[in-house]
Amino acid sequence: MTLDAHGSVSQAVLGRRYALDKTTMSRNLKLFERKGWITASAADDKRERRFAITAAGHARLAAARPEWKKAQDQLRAGMTAKQWSAMFEAFRIAARAAQTAQRFKKANGERKNYGMRSSG
Repeated sequence: MTLDAHGSVSQAVLGRRYALDKTTMSRNLKLFERKGWITASAADDKRERRFAITAAGHARLAAARPEWKKAQDQLRAGMTAKQWSAMFEAFRIAARAAQTAQRFKKANGERKNYGMRSSG
């Protein structure tokens, strides 16, 4: 799911899709908005905002795609088709595990500890 393919999307939907926490999503979306690549608008739920790609964002993506494809082609050239598929399967497994961990954490009301370890 990308903004160029799906139109206006909420921060929560993007965060869930990419298994990114609220702070990371907020920081990245603010950066993209400052650069003029996306716009924010009110959502039906007044606590949320929806984001859509701008013409400048489409242009930026179009400019980046050839280099992204080149980088992928270079990586893929060093792998067999089986290795390439296995790599993406590992990515899917890791993403599902991250999403499960987030749901578990949320369900159990766990809070961030910012690297602090409890004594005892």
